[in-house]
Amino acid sequence: MKASEYWSLLEAVPDPGALLGADAAAAVDSFGLAAEMAERVVRLFDAATALAFELDRLEQSGVTVAASVDEDYPAALRTLGAAAPPLLYVAGDPSLLQGRLLGVVGSRDVAPEGAAFAKEAAATAVGHGFGVVSGGAKGVDRLAMNAAVEAGGTAAGVLADSLLRTTRDPEVRRLITDGSVCLCTPYKPSAGFTVSGAMGRNKLIYALSEATLVVSSDVEKGGTWAGAVEALRQSIAPVLVWTGDGAPPGNARLASKGAVPVASAEALFAPRPDGDGGGAGGAGQTEDPGHQLALGL
Repeated sequence: MKASEYWSLLEAVPDPGALLGADAAAAVDSFGLAAEMAERVVRLFDAATALAFELDRLEQSGVTVAASVDEDYPAALRTLGAAAPPLLYVAGDPSLLQGRLLGVVGSRDVAPEGAAFAKEAAATAVGHGFGVVSGGAKGVDRLAMNAAVEAGGTAAGVLADSLLRTTRDPEVRRLITDGSVCLCTPYKPSAGFTVSGAMGRNKLIYALSEATLVVSSDVEKGGTWAGAVEALRQSIAPVLVWTGDGAPPGNARLASKGAVPVASAEALFAPRPDGDGGGAGGAGQTEDPGHQLALGL
């Protein structure tokens, strides 16, 4: 099914398990499904055996599947409504997708100043009880995720492609096994890179984070720019942008469009007015209930 068809079906049948064993006529009579949709659902349920074999194959590769009706599915993604992926392929502890997360994104070709800031911002986030969520791509994404793990925290990566290939890397598998990293994708684990896939991935990073920090962006081009502008337009999540010394011109343009400028890593966090309300971070993170993200979260 297309994602739009899936979410329309769930509106009619909130618990799709209720359709198990029903024939097309019963699906029409009991749940008000259109006859064509009812017949499709019955045919899809007939493929359950093949699905079970495929799920087993994926599990042997270290990948599990979280559907939107499962407890392991990140609740934050449901805020996207019909734009939320019906399922996620996950490698690692899915709880790492549920905690307090700071998104950190940016260009693949990042200047040394931006690279240093990405790492400092990630380590600072860990010190304040946050995990880091990014896209797993070369450049800012990997720098931030690695820095979070090195600081004793956790990192979540939302991949646009090649989940299975990525998890074959021995170091990645070690980090997944010890609970430091969780990787996920809404696309087939063997899927190759596409521009549309990268854009869909960006939306999930913003949705999973309490706020997302843009470290490096081109002006009016590239995936980082497009993802930030879309997040601002749709108010998916608060957008922060680095404006310190060495920040590229695209960052200032994002600030002019409504992103919150941040000049230093420590400026990401501010004392809570009441000194209360912080959440517990992921494994290895320092709980810091007296601080909040700069946007007052």
